[in-house]
Amino acid sequence: MERAILRVLAAEVQRRHCPGCKGSLARADVSAHFSGRDQARLQFRCHACGFEGGGEIELTQSIYHEAARTARAEDRLLAALEPISADEILAVHERLGAWNGAVTQLLGRAEPTSQPG
Repeated sequence: MERAILRVLAAEVQRRHCPGCKGSLARADVSAHFSGRDQARLQFRCHACGFEGGGEIELTQSIYHEAARTARAEDRLLAALEPISADEILAVHERLGAWNGAVTQLLGRAEPTSQPG
């Protein structure tokens, strides 16, 4: 639950605009950690202009509720995923062991896949 709270706070920062350049903070580097029983410290750095900001946030009931909803949604998503088999792990190990090219060639550009709805 604690990680869900920090993810909710970081996501909220990324929905806002930079005080320095007024651009989106969607790509900002955000760090969040607990600084007290019901407080968290947020810090961010704008990807566009480098502006750094942050502050202390009091954790309200609405933040706890949003984090609980987020955690439940993540649990449902993880439950829908199939486990990785031992054969799949061995196949990846063999492919990596035989690879001689660049990492970018190995990974390539992944095509988006549709998520089960």
